[in-house]
Amino acid sequence: MSIEYTKLCFRHVYLCMWLLLLSFSANSTDRGQLTYAELMMLVETEIGLVNNKYFVAAEDAGKARHKFAGKITIPDHAMYSEPSIIEPREILGKQTQLFPSVNLSFISHGGFLVPAERDILIPTNSDSFWQIQISPGHVWSEPRDKGMSRASFPFVLTSIIENETYNGVATFLYDDVSISALRYQIVQQSAPFMLQSNFVAAGQTKITYAPKAGNMTKLTKAFNKELQNRLIWKNWSELEARHGTELFENFNAGVDPTVIITSGLVIDNELYVQSIDTPYGPYPYPREMRTGVWSVTKTAAGMLTLLRIAQKYGDQILDYRIKDYLNVTAQHNGWKNVTFRHAMSMATGIGTGTLDVKPNNIGAGDASRPANNAGFDDYMTWYLAPTLEEKLDAVFKIPSYPWGPGEYARYRDRDIFTLSAALENLYKKKEGQSADLWEMMVDEVYRPIGIDHLSMTRTRESNKLGTPILAWGLYLSIDDIAKIGALIQNGGQHKGQQLISAAGLAEALYETDKRGLPTGTNNHFGSKSYYLSFWHEKFITKSKRTFYTPRMSGYGGNVIQLMPNGVIGFRFAKDLGDSGSALPIEPMVIIANQIRPFDHYDRAGRKLPAK
Repeated sequence: MSIEYTKLCFRHVYLCMWLLLLSFSANSTDRGQLTYAELMMLVETEIGLVNNKYFVAAEDAGKARHKFAGKITIPDHAMYSEPSIIEPREILGKQTQLFPSVNLSFISHGGFLVPAERDILIPTNSDSFWQIQISPGHVWSEPRDKGMSRASFPFVLTSIIENETYNGVATFLYDDVSISALRYQIVQQSAPFMLQSNFVAAGQTKITYAPKAGNMTKLTKAFNKELQNRLIWKNWSELEARHGTELFENFNAGVDPTVIITSGLVIDNELYVQSIDTPYGPYPYPREMRTGVWSVTKTAAGMLTLLRIAQKYGDQILDYRIKDYLNVTAQHNGWKNVTFRHAMSMATGIGTGTLDVKPNNIGAGDASRPANNAGFDDYMTWYLAPTLEEKLDAVFKIPSYPWGPGEYARYRDRDIFTLSAALENLYKKKEGQSADLWEMMVDEVYRPIGIDHLSMTRTRESNKLGTPILAWGLYLSIDDIAKIGALIQNGGQHKGQQLISAAGLAEALYETDKRGLPTGTNNHFGSKSYYLSFWHEKFITKSKRTFYTPRMSGYGGNVIQLMPNGVIGFRFAKDLGDSGSALPIEPMVIIANQIRPFDHYDRAGRKLPAK
């Protein structure tokens, strides 16, 4: 059953929620694993992973027998993993094989299990390397559970400093006063940076349940709105039936299929998603799967934040100087004329990479691996620095290149982060020291476009919220991708309201005369360039018209591709490099042009009048 049906019957919200649960059970099975007896045991031996289908309702499931309202407490405990040892075993004094201790509050509502807290939870009294983020699950009952109800929910583990994600699913039995053990498994992951490999894991642990009565109206109203905001998902086979299977055979060409988490297209706000498979069957909560998208964040958060500030206070802020909003302590004058625009385009003229610029290679920035760049140790000093003060201190110890800002693009996370710190100070000067830059973005940009929950990695301060990194740190669902892409494709407008600067966005999308700097790579239509966080590739149609296809790109092979015809392509991947970056042209661009010719549509997907 599709979400389209849910939207049509939302006026009968409780009935429709239950119908959703029944459709959720359509891919379920008889209860062959995770039985009542298994979940009531305190397991001391190694836990094996099972098919994901055992974390959803069995075929003979019914409504939950009990309401759930309260808090469960999960203790620190060792996960059983494959490979058996997660290397390195310790990072920054934290254990990588330790599931974090955490308190999770939920309520049941219309067949759903709704978390009270949707942001990243950072354990305060844990030796675990991991943070955790919880998404809505389901509640139901089965005849063999001796009168108890069942619940399951999806979650994602993220590291305390990075942007990789380990998606899992958990389940437990409960009644009005008691609860079983918690059983979980981690079955899908994005690209790690400091860990030496990906892993899957499982565990079963004793948990405690503290029921809590109270008025949950605010939470249920917010969740009902979230359901209304969900986009329509359609089967990939519908797209193949409409345009022919052959058209899509090369959709992921050039990318190792074993590293792809999922991919698809967004057409007219409808999501066509290829399967989200794992080694243990399809992921049971595909809508809730979140992926750490690494440098896709530079556009989906960094560029949007810059242009929201420009919308609020004027487009002239793109020409504001970094040094006027930060205490620059560098022992050189390289920062003297660096503007916000330079920083967002990673063209500050600061860095330790090679001085060879003929041709210039954007990848020679000082975040490169040691084999390519001696400045990697300096990068890691900055990367691991926890606080804003320590990060900026590391930033300003880096020398300048012999050229000035705006001359050459060099890939530097530090440029985007430095801009984030400057934007934060600008915002506080305008709105007061208690104003929070990221909370403003959630309230004024993301929530209006229907993204109700969006977490951002921050610096780690002892007594206050940290500065949003903006260079990496977003954890996106597929719905989020579609909504952010649509905002950009629609010129920064949503329902007639201009949320981000139209002029700044037009410049970023190459809809003005301004162009970015060469990256040192080409496709067969010409050179690629980088500007205001977008990777731009030229595409020439059969009628000889030239278009630019801006891309958000992140470590591991994460791609959000914006087409000149309103179509949005995406791919989540988990390789250990930047899979697909060397493609002569992204195949999904070619396919999108065949579905809806670029010559005949505008960026918002509107058909152009015939000439």
